[in-house]
Amino acid sequence: MELIRTWILTVTVSALVIAGAEALMPQGSVKRVGKLTGGLILVLGILQPLVTMDYDQLYDLVNTLPAGSIRQETLDQAAREPMKGIIEEELAAYIVDKGAQLGLTCTARVTCETGEDGVPLPKSVTVTGTMSPDQQEQLCQAITQDLGLAREDQIYISEETP
Repeated sequence: MELIRTWILTVTVSALVIAGAEALMPQGSVKRVGKLTGGLILVLGILQPLVTMDYDQLYDLVNTLPAGSIRQETLDQAAREPMKGIIEEELAAYIVDKGAQLGLTCTARVTCETGEDGVPLPKSVTVTGTMSPDQQEQLCQAITQDLGLAREDQIYISEETP
């Protein structure tokens, strides 16, 4: 707060001194050069805190905001949630397409969890549809090979054909 008060005071005093100097200058080219010089000094006065600012101190100040402030972890998690949903949908669509290649009609629901690097990885899959045991085994192998999901993380619900 002291920094802001000092900055405002400096800019105000500079503007007053420049205005007083311009009032005392004679007309003509001297006054134009004086206005230019005064304007440049005023701009330097305005920008001076940016040059002399201690950015480490500013970073520490921002990190010590009151309890209501948003932490970086919260922002990261909020950014990952939509990505997690998209990955789950895309993997489910991939499994349904893979099932269609094997000649079965199915739906898939994929559950992801965040890995060490913050990227959502598939944790489990539930496949529902009309499938023979042989088709189920082929789909299970494809999911294991392509997505790296172990057999115990795959649930198959076979529906009877009407």
